[in-house]
Amino acid sequence: MDKMGHQQRAKILMALADPTRLQIVELLAGCDEISSSTIAETLTISLSLACHHTKTLADAGLVEKRKEGQTTYNRLNRSLLVQSLEALTQQVKEYKSQKTEE
Repeated sequence: MDKMGHQQRAKILMALADPTRLQIVELLAGCDEISSSTIAETLTISLSLACHHTKTLADAGLVEKRKEGQTTYNRLNRSLLVQSLEALTQQVKEYKSQKTEE
């Protein structure tokens, strides 16, 4: 059906289902990369909670991490996010198109 399997898409959507993780993705969408401590400060959450959420996003493939000294920088995997949302959008469009033809 598409390049991305249901398992991976489900993992991505589950990661995005948490409001804090969704905020992190939205924050990362507006920059190249950002440190975990800046994420924590911006969202007014603890650093450990920010790290927990970015790890979940990284496990889903949505965030790429880079360590520099003691600081971890996070970057959004834009292509994976777009690919996963486009796959779902395409299925909705195909369904809508089929219904229109009936």
